[in-house]
Amino acid sequence: MAEPQQPTAGDPPPHPYHPPLLRRLALQAILPMALVALLLFVLLGWEASRLLPAGSPALSATLLRHGLLLLAGLLVVAASGWLVAVRTLRPITELTEAIERIGRGEQVRLQIDRGEILGRLQRGVNEASQALARSRNRMESELGRTAVELADKNARLEAASQSRARFLAAASHDLRQPLYALTLFSSALRAGETDPAKLTRVLHIEECVASLDHLFSELLDLSRLETGAVQAAIADVRLDEVFDEVSRNFRMLAESRGLRLIVRKTDAWVRADRTMLTRILNNLVSNALRYTDHGGVLVGVRHQRSGQVRIDVWDTGHGIAAEHQPRVFEEFYQVSHEHAHPGERQRGLGLGLATVRKLAELLGCRISLASIPARGTLVSLVMAAGTPAAHSHVPDFGDAPLDVSGLRVLVVDDEVSILEGLRALLAEWGCDIRAVEDEAAALEALAGWAQPPDLVISDLRLREGRSGVEVLRAIARHYRQDPQQPGFARLLVTGETRSDRIAEIAASRIPVLFKPVSPQRLREAMLAAVFAVQATRDDSGPPGRQIDE
Repeated sequence: MAEPQQPTAGDPPPHPYHPPLLRRLALQAILPMALVALLLFVLLGWEASRLLPAGSPALSATLLRHGLLLLAGLLVVAASGWLVAVRTLRPITELTEAIERIGRGEQVRLQIDRGEILGRLQRGVNEASQALARSRNRMESELGRTAVELADKNARLEAASQSRARFLAAASHDLRQPLYALTLFSSALRAGETDPAKLTRVLHIEECVASLDHLFSELLDLSRLETGAVQAAIADVRLDEVFDEVSRNFRMLAESRGLRLIVRKTDAWVRADRTMLTRILNNLVSNALRYTDHGGVLVGVRHQRSGQVRIDVWDTGHGIAAEHQPRVFEEFYQVSHEHAHPGERQRGLGLGLATVRKLAELLGCRISLASIPARGTLVSLVMAAGTPAAHSHVPDFGDAPLDVSGLRVLVVDDEVSILEGLRALLAEWGCDIRAVEDEAAALEALAGWAQPPDLVISDLRLREGRSGVEVLRAIARHYRQDPQQPGFARLLVTGETRSDRIAEIAASRIPVLFKPVSPQRLREAMLAAVFAVQATRDDSGPPGRQIDE
């Protein structure tokens, strides 16, 4: 017999046999026998009527006796057939139910009957059930072991990912320091150099430094994106401001190669992270200029019927063959161009467009590419439109000379090479500069100035775990000013990428530059910070609200 099974909700109640089968048996066997018995009774009655006179008592008695005998025989045959059917159908029903239970993953064990054929069937079902149970137990054991191994591998991968993130955070700061120093020294050399031969060498040095910064930034940015260290801060962004920054970054490069960089003015706003969107467009424009020999690059905006905004970066460069187009956004994938600008093929790692794709995913925008070899490439970004808002004026320096001469600037950095580079560069620009390594030296240097400095530039990470934010607050307290809004301009410079450090900078609401900083970007940031303080001073009255200690 099959082992008892607890019925579950929705299952039909178990039956020792199937009533439909018995009903079918009754219709197919017992009913025909009853019809045969009735026919026999009619024939016997007809025969008796021939032998006996009609209406005689003997005829009635004979018919009654024959009818009772036929009825008794019919009942015996029906009962015997019913019992035979029940005994035959019961094991078949049990076999059927056992196979169904095995199909549901249950284990069954049937009692073996003495019959040869039925016994063989029951033994086969029992063996199949046991074999399936063993296989199921083995599979569950393997799955459990595999789950443990996967959990262990995931833990090790997570630990490796965290180690890589820590390494990249350290490398971001430590490797950017010498790059920043090289940038400052080469810029200082170029600012005071008049010899064409020496000036050419300085320009080559700056080109190599820019190449190192580009390669390092590609690796670092992509690694940060893969580890999830970068999160988008979505806000309403005015595209014209982003376009202006991109234009300033690449205008001189385009002109040096005889190319045109056209950035269309626009009044469009988008929903995006401003820093991420700027990086996307920087990468796209840089890539377009790299593989363009004639003509130029156009950056423009189109408003879609859906209400979205499409940003196009269109170049007249070498183009991309159809077989390469599906893969250009993959990591480390590069399309070989024999006629690329000298040196460009050795600079890239094939990460620029991969970074663009990951940043676009974070911003939730759609990116597409269309290209015709020897005619050019169009890369488009489709993103949600933003809402124009009251916007504070941002100084647009355009092509005007950025004059910082005469500014009193205090520089705080614990890296001697960077300190000397800033001292040389700012001195060439005509600034009155004091360069110190820590807070104590900063307060001592301020004694030579009767008024607070116009600008304080500080590194974020200083010796003994000190922060540049703390130094800036200490200088404000030295002049009895509000540490949150002092009367002097402030700039933080850092190579940090750790989220906690970035959060510290954001909370301080101090303008920040990430190393290495180009001289043009540094001068713009210096003037913007000074102008912002002057505007606040004009609106609120006296410089830097005085506080009591």
